[in-house]
Amino acid sequence: MPKKKYYYHSYYYTYSNKKRRAKKIKMIVGGLFILLLFTGTFCFKILPLFSTKQNSETIPTSEEILKLATDETEEVPEILAEENSFQQEKEKELITINGNLQAGDTLYESLIKEGVPAAEILNLQEKVKSVVDFSYLPVGSEYSLKYSPEGKVTEFIYKPNPIDIYCIDIPASDSEDLKVVKEEISRETVHFEGVIKSSLYESMLECANSPQLALQIADIFAWQIDFLTECREGDTFKILVEKQYRGDFYRWGNILAAEYEGELLSKHTAIFFTDPTGHTDYYTEEGKSLRKAFLRAPLNYKYISSYFSKNRLHPILRIWRPHLAIDYAAPTGTPVSTIGDGTVIYVGWDNGYGNYIKIRHPNNYITAYGHLSRFATGLKNGQKVKQGEIIGYVGATGLATGSHLDFSISKNGEKVDFLKIKLPAAFSIDPQYKAQFKEAKDRLLNDLEKNRGLDLTLGSDNLRSINLEKE
Repeated sequence: MPKKKYYYHSYYYTYSNKKRRAKKIKMIVGGLFILLLFTGTFCFKILPLFSTKQNSETIPTSEEILKLATDETEEVPEILAEENSFQQEKEKELITINGNLQAGDTLYESLIKEGVPAAEILNLQEKVKSVVDFSYLPVGSEYSLKYSPEGKVTEFIYKPNPIDIYCIDIPASDSEDLKVVKEEISRETVHFEGVIKSSLYESMLECANSPQLALQIADIFAWQIDFLTECREGDTFKILVEKQYRGDFYRWGNILAAEYEGELLSKHTAIFFTDPTGHTDYYTEEGKSLRKAFLRAPLNYKYISSYFSKNRLHPILRIWRPHLAIDYAAPTGTPVSTIGDGTVIYVGWDNGYGNYIKIRHPNNYITAYGHLSRFATGLKNGQKVKQGEIIGYVGATGLATGSHLDFSISKNGEKVDFLKIKLPAAFSIDPQYKAQFKEAKDRLLNDLEKNRGLDLTLGSDNLRSINLEKE
C-alpha cells in the first residue's frame, strides 16, 4: 500500500513578499513627498510646515529689514526721476501753438495756417462746444493748443478776456469725459452808496465809473421803478456788488444787495439769493420775487408793426383774418429771448411762421416765436430755458414781408393779447429754504448798512465806495 504524500504549504514566502511590497510603496510615497516638498520650496517658496525648528539664518534681523526699507526708499526718487524724465520727453514731442484772434479771424482758419489737420479741428470743436462756441469768439481772445506729431490735440487753453481762463484736457478716447478747469479768480465785495443829482446813470458813473452797474440796478427794480420817469433829485441808493479781478484787470459781478429810496417812491430792497437747487433770483425782504413771471417784451424792438386783432388784412394773402399775435419790427439777427422760464415743446419749421419756437410755461401759458432767421445753437425739444435766455434771432422766414418777430401767448389753450394781460408774479422763496434765505438776507443787509473798510470819496461828499473785508 503506497504511502500518502503530504504537502506542506509555506507561509514564509507569502509573508516576505507582502513585506517587500509594503516597503516599495513606502519608498515611492516618500520619494513623491520629498519631490513635492523640494519643488514647492524652490519654485513657489513654500516653507516646510512640519519643521518645529526655525533656522535663525533664514529670518531677517531688524537691522536687515531697516536696511532693505532704506534701499527701497532710496530707489523711489530714482523711479520718480525716470517717470518725470519720460513725461518731459513726451511733452517735448508735443507741438504748442499760441495765438490771438484779431478782427475778421476765425479759430479754424488760424489753426489751419499752423498746420493742424482740418479733421482734428472739427473734432476739437465738437468736443469743446459745451464750453467754447467756435462760431463766436470775441476779438482779442487768446488761445493755446498742444497736439502730437500725429496731429492729435491733447490740450486747449482758452482766454476770452483778461480774467477768465479755461484749461481743457482733450481725452484720447471719445468714451472719456472732457476735463475742464476754470482758473480761480480773486473776488471781493464792494459797497457803493450815493444821491441822485440828475439820473441814476450819471450818479452811478460818478460813483463807481460804471454804467454797467446802473443798468443792473434798473434791471433789478424794473417791475417796481421806472427810472426814466420816477427818478428824482435827492433819491438815495446803496448796493453791495461782487468785484472779480485778476491782476490789474477787474469786472463787476452780481449785485448782492440793493436799496433804493425816493421822493415819489417808498423804500425798495433787493436780496440776491441762490437756493440749494441752484435757482437764483432777487427777492424782497419777505422773500417775494422782484420780477414778474414774464418779461415785458421778448426783444429790443424798433416799434410794433401789427397788434393783436380779431380781424386783420393779411399783407401777403390779402384776405381778412384774425391776427392773434403781436409783430415786433426789428433788424434781422436781433436776439430773441424767452419771456419766462419754461420748456421748449417745438423748434422747427412751421409753414407760414417759418422758423418757429413754442415754449410751455407754468400756470398753463404757452408762448410762440415766428419768422426767426435761425435758432440758438443747440436748442431742442424738451430743453429747459430761463427767463431772458436767447432762443433765436429775428428774421423774415415763412410768409413775411419784412424782418420782424411774430409773438403770441396762450392761456389755457386760448390766445390772448399780451399787451393787455395782467402779468403773473414769479415764484417766491420755497418754504423749505426760508431759513437759508433769512440767514443770507440778515448778513447782506447788515453789510449794506455798515460802512466798514476803506472809504474812497469820488468827486462828491455824498458818494462813497467801501471795500468790505472778506469774512
